[in-house]
Amino acid sequence: MIFALFTRFYAKSAYYILRVLSLFSGREYYIIKKIMKHSINNSRRKPKSMTLAEILIAVCILILAVSALLLAYTNCFVLIDSVKNINIATNAAQGVIEGIRNTPFTQLTDPAYCDCVSSLCSGCTFTVNNIPGSMGVVYINETVPELLEVSVDVCWPQKNRIIGEDANLNGILDAGEDKNGNGKIDSSVEVTTRVANRSY
Repeated sequence: MIFALFTRFYAKSAYYILRVLSLFSGREYYIIKKIMKHSINNSRRKPKSMTLAEILIAVCILILAVSALLLAYTNCFVLIDSVKNINIATNAAQGVIEGIRNTPFTQLTDPAYCDCVSSLCSGCTFTVNNIPGSMGVVYINETVPELLEVSVDVCWPQKNRIIGEDANLNGILDAGEDKNGNGKIDSSVEVTTRVANRSY
């Protein structure tokens, strides 16, 4: 619209200026008049409408953009669910660690006092209530008899994969599950502490 008005104003201005200048020759005046008339008529033409091909290309670009946004939106939900499960599993593992810390030192290594109901000895398993199909394992390393290294690992199913090395979620290190060769089930959620013998 602005371009059309500018063209019309420019054409009319040029038309009047050249009319004054062409007073000396009628032939130039006639030629310039035709050129100016043609410019004014062109400026009044309606703009071209969009073709079907242009509309289809625009729709395809819009569909691609919306699809990318929906994919990012879906991935955000998956990430939120994963973070929630990590938080729940970490809190459960920390609770087991606290129970082990509150247990007398001599009972931690004595099989007679092994209480797998409370997950207070090495090899005991537990489930996390708010994560269906989860499995936690307690390991107590007795390499240094007076300073025990306690670790709690939690594995669980997340969409189409298992978080942790326990592929069948049975709490036992089966063949092919120990990927790093350390002799225990590892997971992204692992809480480790050391418990010293303070009975001296």
